[in-house]
Amino acid sequence: MSAKRSRRTKSFSPILASAIVLAIFLIGGYRLLKNGYIKLPTIPEDTAPPEQISVPAAEGTAQVHFIDVGQGDCELIIADDGSTMLIDCGEEEYSSRVLNYLDTLGITQLDYVLVSHPHSDHMGGMADIIGSDIEIGKFIMPKIPDEYIPTTRVYEKMLTELLDKGCEVQTAKSETVDFGSGKLIFTLADYSGENLNNYSVILKYKFGETSFLFSGDIEEDAQNCLIFDGADLSATVYKAAHHGSSTSSGALWLAAVDPDYVVIECGAGNSYGHPHSEAVRAMRDYTPYIFRTDVNGNIVFTTDGSGVEYAVSEQAENDETDS
Repeated sequence: MSAKRSRRTKSFSPILASAIVLAIFLIGGYRLLKNGYIKLPTIPEDTAPPEQISVPAAEGTAQVHFIDVGQGDCELIIADDGSTMLIDCGEEEYSSRVLNYLDTLGITQLDYVLVSHPHSDHMGGMADIIGSDIEIGKFIMPKIPDEYIPTTRVYEKMLTELLDKGCEVQTAKSETVDFGSGKLIFTLADYSGENLNNYSVILKYKFGETSFLFSGDIEEDAQNCLIFDGADLSATVYKAAHHGSSTSSGALWLAAVDPDYVVIECGAGNSYGHPHSEAVRAMRDYTPYIFRTDVNGNIVFTTDGSGVEYAVSEQAENDETDS
């Protein structure tokens, strides 16, 4: 126990005055940071990324790849036993980029393919992937009410390729599936309406003590349904819903996810203004580790089930697409 000091009156020294000024500066700086007026670096300065992504993963580890497809989503999970899952693929113009990425990793089979919801920035290039030489196991899509089923060219082309290839197509449902030594946990919001974003399939990949949450473009109405239903949304790594939109990263949702890392998939200079500044500020209340495909290119997390490591490509050329 420290000794109790007697109270004394003393002159206001220059050192004390400097300390008070410094304290005021630090408190003011913290408030500015919390309110978003001071910007943290996307990746902390003491964790500079390597020039190349290290693949394949070491034995007994799993990887999650966030593939840069401009203003769109594309994720690849490689389980510890080599099982693979592709989630979304971006617009049609990026299909060759995704196929080249898979080829570089030596992937010739996708055990699962998930279309989170039928918007072209998530499934526009799926027909080309289905029509390629890659073998596809289960193909999973959300059930959309008949009156809201898209009539877009890319959606109909995808359905045609699924039929021609004879793929096993499954309507998404809330269930848990074994995936290597981990689990794929599918969750659907109880939503009915015309907003296709809210039909997004929510997927958590859980491996040991680590987890990754993929949330498509789900927005606040459907998010609240999941929260009030008691869905377990907590995650080590959170793929920001709807490209970091302010309509998809509210206080209740982020509190439920409570992420250690966030990945925002968006295109450089996109016309939507994604990610929205208020959403990024809210995410920074949880973590300084906020990655963006428009800044960091391809982003890869490797996990042994107890923690994660990350690497980025730094190839932020989102406004250029592969032919």
